[in-house]
Amino acid sequence: MHHRDKFFFIILLIFFGCETNRNISVQEAHGSLGDQEVLFLDVRTRQEFVNDGRIKNALLVPVNSLEKKLIDLEIHKQKKIIVYCRSGRRSKLATDILINNNFNAFNMEGGFLAWKAYTHP
Repeated sequence: MHHRDKFFFIILLIFFGCETNRNISVQEAHGSLGDQEVLFLDVRTRQEFVNDGRIKNALLVPVNSLEKKLIDLEIHKQKKIIVYCRSGRRSKLATDILINNNFNAFNMEGGFLAWKAYTHP
């Protein structure tokens, strides 16, 4: 992680530190697969998305570009958005950004690592 990115995350942590807890378990998230009213949002890097696998039909918007892409996500405003990253840290930040912009977002606990463990025990 670059020094600039660390600074960005620290600022986000300070800014969003008091946000409400909006977590969803992997089991709950898995039950939403295929639901047209649910969007899985992957906030990892493109490299992680391509190389490490992904949840079927997930939309990739890396957390570092999320605020610039909010306008593109407006079409999903009525959907339940399940946000995930590798382990759950970046997705927590992304979930807070989305909630603060009036999206119905939930952070998937444990991230893609937990998803893989659940779906391929």
